[in-house]
Amino acid sequence: MDQGKEQYEKYKKGDNAALEWLVGEYRRGLILYLNGIVGDMNDAEDLCEDTFFRLITRKPDFDGRSSFKTWFYRIGRSLAIDHLRHKNHLPRASMADAEAEADRFSLEGQYIKTERERVLMSKLQNLTELDRELIWLTYFEGLTAEEAARITNKTERSVNKALSRARKDLKMMMEREGYGNED
Repeated sequence: MDQGKEQYEKYKKGDNAALEWLVGEYRRGLILYLNGIVGDMNDAEDLCEDTFFRLITRKPDFDGRSSFKTWFYRIGRSLAIDHLRHKNHLPRASMADAEAEADRFSLEGQYIKTERERVLMSKLQNLTELDRELIWLTYFEGLTAEEAARITNKTERSVNKALSRARKDLKMMMEREGYGNED
């Protein structure tokens, strides 16, 4: 069974330890995912808090048509899109800004440990926003193409196509940096 779903159901019945589990399990990944959308670590942290706040105050019903994580990330994504609409522009953080934020918060620093990973993260910035989002969801968050499709409102076929293209583009960029056929 989906552990996120189990913990959410426990929380809705009054178990606050279950909410602590949900925060511990999903907070870090959601912040990094939202940062990829809004391009600002501070905004991403605020949006993550807003996503959890929505769970706490509204306690929406989880219908089980997807995994809890997929459903939860979709809530966060919707808040991020609304946030960008409100700001009326799509900000993008430069790699230098991202590295400064990583040092400042030490959150991304935990994910970006080796030079190869740093190069990969910088190359991700060269992809389209959708491709970057899909790579993040499937490779860094471990979601399936079907789950990523639900979050992004795309078909599974279009997600697989975009992922294939993005992987090919990333591979070429990494090879130009001297990284061969590593996974």
